[in-house]
This record gives sequence, C-alpha cells and structure tokens, in this order.
Amino acid sequence: IPYLPPSDGAPAFPPYFDLFAASAAGSAADVDYLVFHCFIPPSLLPDTNSLPSNVKLIDLNESTKNGKENECGMAKLFTRVTDQRQRENKMQTPLDQLIHLLSRQIINLPYILVEYKPAFGHIFAEYLKEYSHWGYSDLDVVFGDMSRWIDEDEWNDYDIVTYGFGDQDKLYLRGQFTFHRNDPKYINQLWRHCKYLSEMDIRYAHTDQLKFESAEGCYSQAVIRKNDIRVKWAVKAFTDVGKEGPIHAQGVHLSLGSPPSLTSSRAYRPKSVLYTAVDSTAESGNVLRNLSTSWFEDRRKYPKYSESNLPIQKLVGEQTKVQTYRQLYEEGDEEAKKKAEHVKCMYWAPKTYQMDICTVDGDVKGNEVVILEKGVLYKQEFVERKNELFPEGIMSFPFFHFQEWKRIYRTTQLLPSHNIRQTNAMAGLIITKEGTLPLFSSPSSGWNKLRHGTSWSPSVSSVWTSTDTGSNSMRPSGNRFCLKSIPKGNPKGATVCTVAASWPRPSVDYGSTPLDDSASVTILRSPAKVSRSKTTTVRGSMIESKTASWWDEKHFDPNNDVTLTITLQITSTHMKEKTLLKNLLAVADSNIFHWGGHQPSVLLIHVDSSNEKEAYLLTQTVELIKDIFAPSEATAASAAHLKNTLIAVVDSYEPTVSRKGLMNMAMFAAPTRWALSGLELERGLVLSGEASLYAGRQARVYAEVTGHVFVIPQFASTRDDTRDDSSNKDNHSPVDRHIYSSVGADLLPSIRGKQTMVSNLSEYDCVKCEADEVDDTLDDMAEVDDAAESHRRRLSDAYASSTGKNVDQLLEDLWWDLSVADVYGTPGGFNGASESSLSAVAKSHVRVEESLVSLLDRSDKHLEYLRYFDKSPIIMVDRLGPKSEMMTLDLAPEVEEFGGRLCFNLLRLAQLAALGYKISVLPGAFAASYPNTREALCSETMRESASPKCDCELDSEGTIEEIFTDETKRAAKVAVLIEELDAKLLDSQ
Repeated sequence: IPYLPPSDGAPAFPPYFDLFAASAAGSAADVDYLVFHCFIPPSLLPDTNSLPSNVKLIDLNESTKNGKENECGMAKLFTRVTDQRQRENKMQTPLDQLIHLLSRQIINLPYILVEYKPAFGHIFAEYLKEYSHWGYSDLDVVFGDMSRWIDEDEWNDYDIVTYGFGDQDKLYLRGQFTFHRNDPKYINQLWRHCKYLSEMDIRYAHTDQLKFESAEGCYSQAVIRKNDIRVKWAVKAFTDVGKEGPIHAQGVHLSLGSPPSLTSSRAYRPKSVLYTAVDSTAESGNVLRNLSTSWFEDRRKYPKYSESNLPIQKLVGEQTKVQTYRQLYEEGDEEAKKKAEHVKCMYWAPKTYQMDICTVDGDVKGNEVVILEKGVLYKQEFVERKNELFPEGIMSFPFFHFQEWKRIYRTTQLLPSHNIRQTNAMAGLIITKEGTLPLFSSPSSGWNKLRHGTSWSPSVSSVWTSTDTGSNSMRPSGNRFCLKSIPKGNPKGATVCTVAASWPRPSVDYGSTPLDDSASVTILRSPAKVSRSKTTTVRGSMIESKTASWWDEKHFDPNNDVTLTITLQITSTHMKEKTLLKNLLAVADSNIFHWGGHQPSVLLIHVDSSNEKEAYLLTQTVELIKDIFAPSEATAASAAHLKNTLIAVVDSYEPTVSRKGLMNMAMFAAPTRWALSGLELERGLVLSGEASLYAGRQARVYAEVTGHVFVIPQFASTRDDTRDDSSNKDNHSPVDRHIYSSVGADLLPSIRGKQTMVSNLSEYDCVKCEADEVDDTLDDMAEVDDAAESHRRRLSDAYASSTGKNVDQLLEDLWWDLSVADVYGTPGGFNGASESSLSAVAKSHVRVEESLVSLLDRSDKHLEYLRYFDKSPIIMVDRLGPKSEMMTLDLAPEVEEFGGRLCFNLLRLAQLAALGYKISVLPGAFAASYPNTREALCSETMRESASPKCDCELDSEGTIEEIFTDETKRAAKVAVLIEELDAKLLDSQ
C-alpha cells in the first residue's frame, strides 16, 4: 500500500489510519501490510511501538544532494516498469526526466498511485522475496478475520484471487483486495499488457495529453485474456456504498476477541472479527446487542468457526460458462455486435476494456463466484455455512471498505481506534458514519470478567493509565491533532486538515530530516531530567531525550492531582508590541504560579511564523518565552513554581489556529487522571487563589467514583483586587514577573451581589464581535442573562418558579449555593438548615444535565445558543467515564474543526452530559479578569488589527451543519448503547 499525503493537506496519514492498523493486527498469522510512504515527517508518523507487528512502515524519502530538500523514492521505484525499454534503449523520455515528471505528478495528485497496482509485484520485488503471495489494498479498509476467510484452495490452487461486493458481473480485479501467487517471472509480469505502464516513457513524452488510467480496466482485461492461469472472483467484501442497509442502521462491529490477560500468552493471537445484523430492523439490532462480543470463541455454540480448514462459503450445483460481451461480439449477429460495442458496465474504465470485463446482462448473479481456468470463464453458486458457524441473524465478512465514510472522517471521530490493541481498553469498536464507538463488552464475554460490566473495577485509581490515548507519567500521547481545517467542498461535511501537530516522542530524533512539518513543536521545559540538544530553534531540530516521558512522577500524584492545561496564541501584533507580549505571557505565568508547583501544569503556546520577512520577530518572541519559562539558571527562584510544568511552543505558517485543537493537545499531555482546561488567557482570566486546592480535594473525594465533570464559573471584575499590595513582596511573586494577583473565596459576597463581578465577559473584550455575527435569538438570551443577574435567588426558590434560565445561569446558581455552603456554611447549602436545600441541589444537578442534553436536539433556538455561546467553559474532567470502556479524552474531545471565538464552545460539555457524565461545579473556585489584566492585553494596535469576526472559521455553513449533526449523533448513539447495556445487565441479574 503506497501512500502520499494530499498536496492540500497536512503531511500525515489519513485520519482513519489507526482504524486500519488496529484491524490489520487480526491478520498477523498470514498477512503483512507493507505501507510505503513519502513526505510524512517523523513527528507525524505513528509510534512504531503502537503499531501491530504485521503493519510495517517503509519510508521512501530520499534527501537531495544538498541535503536540504527531500524527494520521494517512490517515483524511482515506479519507473521500474520501463526496465525492458531501458534495456532495449527505446526510452522516449530520459529516465531522469521521467522520474522527475512522475515525482511531480504523484505529489500533486497522489491518487494516480492506484494506476500502478498491477505492477506492485514487480515494482516492490525486493521487499517480497520471503512471501508466497503479494497483493494490493487501501488504507480505507477495516480488515476482519482474514485467516479464517481465505480458503486453502485460494492459497494453493489459484494464481490470482480478488474479493468483490457481489458485483462480479463486472470482471475487474478489485483494488480493495486482490492477491497473487508470488511468481516474479510470470504472474508478476502480467501487467506488461498495459502499455500505459510498460511504455510509460511514451506516455510522459506528451504530458499535455496525460489522462488517468484505471488499473482495474486494463489489468483485468490482460488477465481475462490469459489461458494459462487460474483466477477466482469471490464474493466476500462489504462496503458502505448506498444510504440504506444494516451497516447504516446497526454499524459494523469489529471485535478483538478475549484480551491477552484471559488467554495463554503463548497461544494468544490478535483477533479481528467483523460482523453486523442481517438487516436494518430493530429485532435484528436486538440480536446484535445481545450477542457476546467474543461469540466466535464459543466452541460449544459455534464449533465450525474454529475449524480453520472448513471454508465459510460452500460451492453448490454445477459450474456453467460465463458469457462476456467480447464473446457476444465475436459469436453473435449484427444486433449483438452493436450492443456489445456500446456496453459500459464500468463508468471509470475506458471503452477499450468494457467488452472483456462486462458479462452479458443477468448472466452472473450476486451469489455466484466466477473462475477463470484455461482461458474459459465459469460461474458457480455458493452458500454460507451459517449453521454452527455464525449466530442466527448475524453476517460476517473479511473486510469492510468505507469508501464513502472516509471522505468525511476526522481524527477526533476515530480516537477510540487509536492504540486500542495496546490499551486493551475495549472489547472492540462499532464503526459508523459518525465515527468509531466503543463496543461494550457483554455479560457473557471475557472482557466483562475483566471489567465487571457497567462500572469500573472497585479500585480505579490507576486504571486510566492504560485505558486512553493520552499521556501518563511513563509515556507521552502519540495522537495527532488538527490545528487548522478547510472545507473540502464535496461531499457535504468533508474537511481537509491543513495544519497537524503531535507531541514529540522523547526517544525520537526529529532533527535528522529536511521534511517540513505543517506545524513544529518544541519542548522548552519539562519536569523530567532530559538531555537536550543545543539547538532549540523553532522549525529546527527538536529536543533529544533518552527518557520515556516528559514527566517526573516523583513530583506529583498521578491519580489524585489535577493538571492545569492552558493554551495561548501569540499573533504578529503581540510580537511587534513587546509590552503586550510580556503581559500576555505574564497572565499565563500568573495562573501557573497560583496553581502551585505541587500539581502539574501544561502551557502550550502557538506562535505565528507566517511573516518570513520579519523572521527576527519570531526569534525574539521565542527567546522571550525561553527567558521567562526556561531560564538558563534552572534553579532560579523566579522559575521555582515551574518545576512541575510542561511548556511547549507550536509554530505554524498560520496567523492563528484552532483553539480547540490546542486545547485537545494540551489535555492529552496531562500526566494525571484529572485535568482542567478551557481558561481563556487572551481575555485576561486568572484562576482564584484556592482553585488548585479545591480541585485537588475534589479529585480525592471522587477517586473511586468515575465520570465526573466540574465546571468553574468565570467573571469580569469591574475593579482590581483592593487587597493587592504590590509593595509587599511576601504576598505574591515579584511584580516584574507576576503582575496579576488572584482573588479567593473571601470575595464571594461581591460576586454574589454582582457588586464588582459580572458574568458577561464579552462586554469587556478588547475586540468585540461584530453585532451581525450573533442571531436575534441570542439577543433575547442576553436579555435573560441581564434579568437573571439582577434577580438572583436561592436554589429552593429558583426551580420552584421554573424560570427559563439558560444552562450558564443554572450552573452559576448551583456554584453559588455550593460555594456558600462550602466556604461559609450559610443556609441554602448542605448544612441542613434549609428543609429543601438537599432536594434543591439534587434537582439543580438534574436540571443542568437535562438543559445541556437538550442543546443537542438541533432545534433552532438550542442550535443558536450552542453555536454562539460566548465563553469557553472551564472544566475539570475525569479521564475515566461513567461506565467501563469509556475513556473521556477519546470519546469526547473538543471538535478541532470548530475554530473561532464563537463556534460551539459549549458542545463538548453537552456531549459529556449526553454520555452520562455527572455535571457539577467546583465550589469555591472561579476565574476572573480584572481591569489591569484586560488593559494589559489590549492596545489600539490590537483593536485595529484583530478581526472582529467571531463565527466559526470554516467558511461553509453546509460543512459546519454536517459536522455538528455527526457530533450529536455520535454522542447519542453511544448514549443509546449505554442504556441498552444497562438494561441487558439488569435482565441478566
């Protein structure tokens, strides 16, 4: 499988690569997958330690003579098809020129690589010497139990075998899966019939006349015309083409079988079994849900599945000859000849090949295999041995080709498939149009014995370290993050990631390749003692390290501490105004200081490197960041609070990137089970003095109770902290370093009465959004906000009157009551003085969760509110979900494509509520901006240069709508699966 990234996208594998790799592991007994690639920098390659042993990445990048550029050796390999003309000295295009032309073409249009599939046995001959067979496929394929589906006669009796979808009335060799007997001298040379390959030098001598050639057309014709080979067209594949059918209603289930811990390590072999219901009915869906996820291991019920020598498909009846339109043309009358001349059963193949490939209408049915033997085509009916092989109402298949769904897949939709083999966190996956969902283990499966069904094991304090794809104290996250996207145009909802980034792996040297990343990540500071290279220039060589992680577990408690994750975007305006830049960095530094050095922090800074004419500004900016956060004197008192902080700079050629992409990246770097995110530093927000204390306390309280989310309210203060005494150096850090102090819970009365604090942050923004960006619906909601701020009441009264408060107000009311109860013990909280206090607080939690879930109903009013919500929720999240096999980071990340100040900021919180997370508040903790923080981050230049456009950055309403729809459906489908699992477990008890 050769692969080049698209010319208009980030230099990375497609979002679904991890899904492909995870499924391929189940074929390890018989199949290796050789993935040849170019132009993907080491930083964006998958971690080879996380790949199955039978998925082998082969880098064909070649450095030029000057060592500063890179070429793809794939073009040189592909021109091997002209080897015969080279020997005969017949080349019409010189080889060097041919390599250059082909290299340029495959870079601009990687899809043309499929033209060369028939010749892969010859092109990649040096890699195939140890194999009995070779084949070609694609990355948009999920593989099942290939060892069980490939029959003995297919290995031994045929020269070529191809798997189709029941459309074998078109006798083309399928590009999704065709394999050959590895015969270098004959079978591997059958492609030479195709002159667009064997005489490609002639073709490229006229580049203005180049047209795409279908390998499925020419090569199939070459094979069909042979009378000395045996070929089989089998019906075994499954596809997502069409809008109806069981896969659209039920999804495709990929089961991994029992985990290694429940089998003998010596006998264990990875499994991949694909199956779905036989139809779209609810009854079939129930059969599917009630089925054990490891049903194929039950030798008592399905003994024939384990009989590897027993073909799944059984041939019945007699063989009969197949008639093609070529035969009709040669043997028929004039009318038949005329019909044959105009046949076109393959719209993507030239007319030249149609008569050989197209069978006469109705001659071959969907339940018949086709065989070529001694130049004659035969067909024969087959049936599946379902009895004692597959469960009733279930169908299985060797692979699933998602050729339509892949067009709209995004990385965050498929996170559950990343590292699923290494974490053993789930029984498998359910593949849907909206992405991959957890395949929850059933009561009768081995996975359930490992996980106790619906809840995590009694002691969950450290389960998270091996269940999601985020970082921990032993390893960094290997995920890729999309920081900038553009609409693809077709199909609706499709996007192209143009800027991708990943956390550097400490064991990898990133400085040895001239390949250019779409974004470069430099670690400036990490808690672990790592050896660094002297060059830490942005877009230069990366930090070298021999450690396994950036973190040092000696400095924190991974299970009970909370990591503060914050992001910052430095624009060209910041770079040009040094004071503005210093102030922005000071806000970040102040938050880390107030969080305290005993709990970890992650600071991820994006820097605009698009202005190459003023590159010195970038250098100065990075140096300033290093001076503040990574001073040369490691023991400097000014940096003592940073001992537990990971600080990284991401630079790209984009002025700004998706804040949600940065938030995901920062969250996935957290080494603790609990992490806090969402703080908008650009607004001058500073966490309250006791926020770290309250967060750590809450993490310990809920150590054995999973699936909680705590919201921290945020305010804009109309005055600075009057208690601040800058002359008293003992009260806070040096003024020249931390100019912003935080306030604490003792100021709750002023917040409560709105004497100095207001909830409407946008009113105090330096650059206000354009008025026409916000719908009239939101103006009405703003009026509700104002009214609510003037009429605060106790929880017991608020819900009795059923006022139409939005979710932001409900959360704030809940926070106020719990904070007062926590800090002061006044009536209305949990002190028992109020008869209705406990009941009211319980009802408020329900009201909050119901309000959040209702936002996903896609009604106009809720859609507008959700889309234009003007705050980034500050939330403390548990990486363990409310049910086992639910990993928060993978199941509900931020939607990275929704960049923009007002673009579904509340969506993730609503999804978490729909997934069954308990949404509450963090009593006593809050964030606020103050006049001095806001003024320090605002200038006339900032007001003039910053764009007032606040809407989603994706310039396509259709794309935005489709992504939002997919995100709501994905969360809803998981919620339904959880509900069904709960009901099933109750029944079983």
